[in-house]
Amino acid sequence: MTQAELTPCFFTGEQIADFQLIRLLRVHKLAESWYALRRENAVPIAVKFLRKGNPEIPKFCCIAQFLRDNHSPFLIHVSECAETIGQIPYATMEYADCGTLRNFLAKHGKLPLASAVYLLRGCLTALAVLHEHNIIHRDIKPDNILLFSDGSFRLSDLGLAKLPGIQEEPGKVFGTASYISPEQAMDSTRVDNRSDLYSLALVLFEALTGTRFRPKNSFMNAVRLARSDRSDPPLEILQDAATGKLAGLLAGMMEYTPALRPGSAQEILAELDLMQLPDQSSLF
Repeated sequence: MTQAELTPCFFTGEQIADFQLIRLLRVHKLAESWYALRRENAVPIAVKFLRKGNPEIPKFCCIAQFLRDNHSPFLIHVSECAETIGQIPYATMEYADCGTLRNFLAKHGKLPLASAVYLLRGCLTALAVLHEHNIIHRDIKPDNILLFSDGSFRLSDLGLAKLPGIQEEPGKVFGTASYISPEQAMDSTRVDNRSDLYSLALVLFEALTGTRFRPKNSFMNAVRLARSDRSDPPLEILQDAATGKLAGLLAGMMEYTPALRPGSAQEILAELDLMQLPDQSSLF
């Protein structure tokens, strides 16, 4: 069944709790997302529903509650996690009115250096919060970085995140193959925070150069490339787009072996503070 053939559980104009559904954003076999408005003040929000029988419901609720209780300026803000009268779980969150970083790069090609530094700092700040709570994102990519009209952004979509206390079947490989780390391409259940740092470096490479580090490919071919490519990080290419010190830092984050990468997001933020880099308080 294709996405176009899937029928949503809700309808345009339906009122749930204190919001009204306005436009269907996405529909999948076990979930759907809507653009909605608060009825009291017409504030736009995004709402994600998980259908009954979805095996990810416990994890979804755990993540939603974490994002509701742990505010960070660079993590998507969840305002509530609840159930409809029909016991369908949902979460309400900010609506990104400027789309994704993927859309932005498709339109503009790449980011100026100051914008890229802001992006790097913000994503590291978000990852520091997640990693402090032993949460590994495992799907850092431009599609999961949401943009807002005030120039801010949020890291979103923790659907593939590794959570403490939730058991996983060892040996499985998942994620977005163009951005996964070599170790995630081997066994996605056994990665640590350095895997997220590797994926973030691939996003910064793309944001600075306008080119994907790994070309878009089939999942299996991209996984094979991630596993086998032990070539040195692309320092010279990064130096053409960034300062020498920043290029060296990003290249270090892209090392094949996790032990050769920086140890944490906080460590990288501390290194950035020692560099004289152009910076700004918004993405655009």
